[in-house]
Amino acid sequence: MNKLIELEVEGIELEDLKGGIKILRLPELTEQEKSIIDPIVAPTSGLRIQLCDTLEENKKYYIPNRKLFLFLRVFKAISQHYRELKGDEKLNILIVTDNRPTKDLLLQYCSEIFAYDGFQIYYQQDSQFESKVSSPYGAASVALYEDIDLIIVLTASHNDLSWNGIKFYIEYPMPMSGKNFKEISKKALTYKEIYLKTDYQAIQIDAIKKNNEYVKKLLSEVMEIKSIKDKNIIIWPYLGKARGIVDLFRDYGANVILIEEEINPPNPIKVIYEEKLKEIMEKNDSTLALLLDADRDRIALYVKQNGQYFTYIPNEIYSAMHNILAKKFSKKIINVRTIPSDLRGDHTSYINILTGVGYKHLGVIMYYLYGISVEQSKVDTAILYFEDQNKKLVKINNPTPLKQQILTLMDLNNTNNESFLVVYWEESGGHTLNILNVSKNPETGKAEFSTDLPIIADKYPVPALVLIAELICRGFVISESIDWSIKGINRTISATDIEKVKIMKNFKEYDGKIIKIEDTDYLINALSDNSNMVDLYQLRSSDSILYFRPSGTGPDVRFYIFGKRETHLEEIKKVMYYIENNFK
Repeated sequence: MNKLIELEVEGIELEDLKGGIKILRLPELTEQEKSIIDPIVAPTSGLRIQLCDTLEENKKYYIPNRKLFLFLRVFKAISQHYRELKGDEKLNILIVTDNRPTKDLLLQYCSEIFAYDGFQIYYQQDSQFESKVSSPYGAASVALYEDIDLIIVLTASHNDLSWNGIKFYIEYPMPMSGKNFKEISKKALTYKEIYLKTDYQAIQIDAIKKNNEYVKKLLSEVMEIKSIKDKNIIIWPYLGKARGIVDLFRDYGANVILIEEEINPPNPIKVIYEEKLKEIMEKNDSTLALLLDADRDRIALYVKQNGQYFTYIPNEIYSAMHNILAKKFSKKIINVRTIPSDLRGDHTSYINILTGVGYKHLGVIMYYLYGISVEQSKVDTAILYFEDQNKKLVKINNPTPLKQQILTLMDLNNTNNESFLVVYWEESGGHTLNILNVSKNPETGKAEFSTDLPIIADKYPVPALVLIAELICRGFVISESIDWSIKGINRTISATDIEKVKIMKNFKEYDGKIIKIEDTDYLINALSDNSNMVDLYQLRSSDSILYFRPSGTGPDVRFYIFGKRETHLEEIKKVMYYIENNFK
């Protein structure tokens, strides 16, 4: 298990001007650097860069100037883009970080760039010169604070600590993608120099408290949170202290035992130290441990049930939770999930809505349901389907067919008023809840879709984390709430951006056809966005469904399977080998 590695930074030459202003002269970009800032395959959630080199001889992370300057270019481009959109209106920015070794350096330079451009800088209340907030709470803050329309979150989520990244939100808590992202990338390539204001003053706010108040209000409309009170619950953040989540559970009366040992990479889906967890849980008479990645949008559970220990990943956690809420608490669930996410909760949903991978797709559905206009480039690049009464997938590029389908189902159930629990989620751990109230005038047929809650269109899994903890503390068992004859997992093969494009292009000729991989026949379906760009392939056999797609966060192609528990692992390996050796 790794502790944070000491950091060494290459010296930076700045030219001093008057009034605390400095100039950084930028070197010409190499072709490789250009491809990092403006990648062929656009990222699904912000930009991530391997910022540090590793000095093996002294176990330090080393930050070369040229890599640091890539971040500074993007900061400047976001500032310019925002001012082109908004002019001088609301030049307020909240900048927050996770707990990576590079957090302080990036926070400083990001603040100095925006301060020079006339922004008032806001930080989360923290230690001096720090501003640590989880990625979901950072994103939501753009909706929770009326005067702040720009949020930057410095995080690389579950990646190795040599990486860092930039997630940013303008006006809405929805990740930047599509046309806006490409415009920022193009701007970032053009700069010759960057000005910095070093004597800025940041205003301290408590975004964590504001988010926790919102979570409590949301959950009060779902169920009473009472059974986690006085329970001993382990929280292992893998990096940092997860102050927002810890404070929330303590507010609900839980006895939180915090494990502060830091793991690299901070990924609870891939790395779980069972013996350590068992030891701590036995010592503290605990039956539940919550495991979190660096920016708190990827989760896992370690649970003691009937004397045995079990690990649960997001696909299993969310599917079981939705089934329990639907079956045991009569919640009418509008199930909005990314296409590779677990299908074992579909049967208990009121309606299933399937999208492409990432919240840029899920967020479009959210805005559709609540009548909020969506930038056309986001719609064009979104993969959006819903299931009709016959389980057929219907592709959509506007909200009308989706809303009509919900009203049709309400007519079939003889109701003109309904309150839905809407869940938006993906297999990697992102989950967002909201309430949708639908009322239909029986005489005019006019319908209203509304909610009393702020609309968060990005990953916001804390409410789900509280809910599943509450359900477990009430005695519900995850393993009894989903079909274990079906197993879902994901795996990756390495691929550069060029190789990703090549695989997707070369495989397209099999769309609608049957191919045989060893002894199994698969029907191939290409799933496309609203510009008819194929983003995802489905391979369906008689007893399994597989998907593959290019990763938007790393040099990989991701594969997913839902198949027989006994054979799923062997099957996904065969398909991966076939694709890698015939289409890469």
